[in-house]
Amino acid sequence: MMDRKDFEILKELGFEDVGPDTMKNDYWKKRGADALAITTQARDIYGCLDHTRGEGLEIYDIEGTKYLDMTGGVAVRALGLRYRPFIDFEMKVADVVKELPGMDFDAIPQTLLAERILSLMPGPDKKRVTFTTSGGRAVEGCMKSAMDLSRKNRFIAFRPAFHGRTGYALAATASNSKHKSGYPQGVDVIRVSYPYCYRCPYGQNVEDCNIECVEALRYALQVEGNDIAATLMEPLCGEGGLIVPPAKAIRGMYEVTKDLGAYFISDEIQAGMGRTGKWCAIEHFDVEPDYVALAKALGGGYPLGASIGPAPMFTGPARHSETFSAEPKMSLIALWHIKHIEEGGYLQRNVKMGNYLLKRLTEVKEKHEVIGDVRGMGLMVGIELVKDPKTKEKAIEYRNKLVKNLVQKQKLWILGAGQNCIRFTPSYVITKEQIDDMAERLDRALSETEL
Repeated sequence: MMDRKDFEILKELGFEDVGPDTMKNDYWKKRGADALAITTQARDIYGCLDHTRGEGLEIYDIEGTKYLDMTGGVAVRALGLRYRPFIDFEMKVADVVKELPGMDFDAIPQTLLAERILSLMPGPDKKRVTFTTSGGRAVEGCMKSAMDLSRKNRFIAFRPAFHGRTGYALAATASNSKHKSGYPQGVDVIRVSYPYCYRCPYGQNVEDCNIECVEALRYALQVEGNDIAATLMEPLCGEGGLIVPPAKAIRGMYEVTKDLGAYFISDEIQAGMGRTGKWCAIEHFDVEPDYVALAKALGGGYPLGASIGPAPMFTGPARHSETFSAEPKMSLIALWHIKHIEEGGYLQRNVKMGNYLLKRLTEVKEKHEVIGDVRGMGLMVGIELVKDPKTKEKAIEYRNKLVKNLVQKQKLWILGAGQNCIRFTPSYVITKEQIDDMAERLDRALSETEL
């Protein structure tokens, strides 16, 4: 828990009212609700996290309760909390000049990071990088470039899909009506169903699938027009329900895009940086995208994203930039994380641990009919909850009750996805013992939660 040193820091900043007697979840939930805008997660479920404590997959709230974190900071913390080699490196770069505007003037760390990222990208085509501060903005950078180079401004996107909550990225998002309702959309989007085999909207099954989803895209282009700048797609649908598409569907969407002469953008915000066993998850499908959007694990906990696209990426200077993007310290930290993910063999390890995670979740599924599907790739895995395995009716309220039980009773830090799914995106340092522990907690929660 926070100690005297931590309280002294806050007092130095002028907060005399913060002390040991205020370390109560309810107190800080109330104080947070009075000062902060509405959060994405319900304050009545999650405690107030202790910012001074945690290690690996273990996180704590301010009352000292320990949780096993299966979110990885929503896929941000590749190497877990307070990874000692990383802390040591942070200390080495503490005196780096941080306030250099990354996209206005060149600096060595920024250039080296761009070179390193380009070396990891699929495909032989010459590309460039522009840096940003979030995943949504990384997607927007790709979209702006595609419009600039193609001189077109319409996009193909999918339902469900999550690409961000701002600007052009919001226009392409379709995973929850709360994200978009009441906001005007910045670009025109032709939207078709994401390849979703468990709930195929065309009534097909895996055995006899003839990729009607691709044919639906072709039809949509026939009736809505094919003046398209780019197709924007998540290689694995994350926020929309942790959906793993069939490879032939992804390749079909890609081929339709190329037949139009349009660009293909792979949104790798959650799935990228080795989480699925490849630097870019789209590589699993033998597709070479024109654009890649990276963020989350790229910054190792710092707000850093990257838009990667065909050279020169923009038709001229000042077409796109941000003040706070790839400043020197963040660039060095990102380079450190790439090096350690690679040298630590985490891409291979993520496949191994992901397979074990799928195995254990499948074993839990066999005991509980409410789990309709278990799916994933590497350390990006989800379960879908249903009222009836035959009808596949979504267990929406049950999912919400289950998450509450998992967090508050089982002390498993977890997040939902879509309307009735739960996602598992743990840090890459997860162990088999922690996966077993998670499975036992999930089993208990399922037994305790009434449908």
